[in-house]
Order: sequence, then C-alpha cells, then structure tokens
Amino acid sequence: MRIGGDGGVGNAERRRPPLRRSLHALVVIAVVSFGLTAQAGAARRPTSAPTAKVVDGVPLVPISASQRAQCQRFAEQLKRRVPCPGLVPAPIAVTTLPSSGPCLGVFGEDGCGPAVIQRSRSLLVMSQSNFQVPPGYAGVTLQQYSGAVVPMRSISGGPLGHFVFMTGSDLQSVVAGTHRRGGSPVPAYCVPVQTSTAIRVSGVVATLYQCPETSSGPATFQLYMGHELLVWNDRGMTAEVSFHGLSQVNADLDVAVADATVLVSPKAR
Repeated sequence: MRIGGDGGVGNAERRRPPLRRSLHALVVIAVVSFGLTAQAGAARRPTSAPTAKVVDGVPLVPISASQRAQCQRFAEQLKRRVPCPGLVPAPIAVTTLPSSGPCLGVFGEDGCGPAVIQRSRSLLVMSQSNFQVPPGYAGVTLQQYSGAVVPMRSISGGPLGHFVFMTGSDLQSVVAGTHRRGGSPVPAYCVPVQTSTAIRVSGVVATLYQCPETSSGPATFQLYMGHELLVWNDRGMTAEVSFHGLSQVNADLDVAVADATVLVSPKAR
C-alpha cells in the first residue's frame, strides 16, 4: 500500500496476482443483529498500557516502541492528540522468507513481521498481514478466473488475515472521495450493522459496518473491501479499525482493538 503526496491511499490492489475480481454488481449485505462477545458497553479509555490478550483465538499484543513513536510523530505533525492502537495482531514468526520472493502483504506492504505505519499530512495508516489466527479463521479470499472463491494463504500455510487501523482529521476525502464538510468517512458500499448492544469506545458510540468484497462504483476505495469495519470519532479525529473477513470473530477483534486505543499527545516543548 502506498500513500500519495496528496494524502490519498493509492490503488495498490493492482499489485495482487492477476486473478480476476468478481464482475457482479455490489452485493447488498443484509443488516443483521450481532451479539458481540467482546465488551460493547461504555468502555473506558485504558489508563495504563494494555496487556496482551487472545480474542476468539486471535492473539493481540501491545504495540512496539517504534510503532508508538510513529503515532507520536503524527501527533506532533498535527499539533494535537491522536488515537493510536494499544493492541495489534501478533505476527507470525518468520524464520525464512518465502521462496517465491519478497514477503508482501495484501496491499503490497511489508507482509512479514509487525504492522507497518505510513503517514501523510493528515492521515495515519497501520496495516498488517500474516498475523496469527486459528484454523478456520475467515480471512482474505480471491476469486479465480474460473469463478471459484479461494482463501489466500499466509506464510505459515494457514488463513491469511489483514488488519487496518486508520485515523485522521479528513478521512472523508481519503475514504469516501468527498471534501464536503460533514461527509461520511466510510465507503458507500459498506453497510451499517445493527448490534444488540450499542458499541462504545471511550464512552463514544461507534458504528460497525460490513463491507462486501466487490463494488461497481467508480473510483472505489478498495482497502476496506471484504472487511468488518468499526468507526468512531475521538475528540475530532475519526478512527477506523477493520479486519478482512465478514465474521463474528472479526467484529469482536474490531471492538477489542478499539477498546485498547490510546490518545498520544505531542511532546511538550
């Protein structure tokens, strides 16, 4: 994945193997009622560094010092406090690189090791592939020329996951392609999900979306295709966390990562 100089996320989807995407029109996902097993009540912001935990078989670990430093630089760049994930998926241990070549992630980012962060003028994106998941995990899939939908495999041979955390002060222009004040920071192809209990992140109501694998719209923002997406506003900064695969597990992971999000302040001068 690349971030252009204008703050937009490039169409790195083209770096994928030449497998044919579905040509069907947007698949409308029915709004369903999720009974989130992760805490979905009036969650409070962590007062100390979050500790490692396992959510539905997927281990989450505290961010590294270098990852937090990137959030710190983003806060200093914007001269304001910014959301930063306290927990991220645990990467698959890499002993040898794949014989097929560089270890690339779903969108061309470094796909081996910890989540990577990229920054632009008003946007911070954290992306990670090849993290530890249990057997049967609903991860990334591709449609082949024959029309068959097959799961992509991680470097360990199991299901391939894809995690994204994004925050910024102008996500509507990056994600939805509109500069209109008050515009939605969510792609038009994503459908809101009705939950049995209101999801709150640090006391603020968050909205869960399901984003289908394909969209027929022009200039479609592809990063969230096939993702469970959770969106909330944190003191004027939009924050979004998503996992590839429409499943209860990934909805629970969204909530767990959101609950562990911390605010990072600029260094005092």
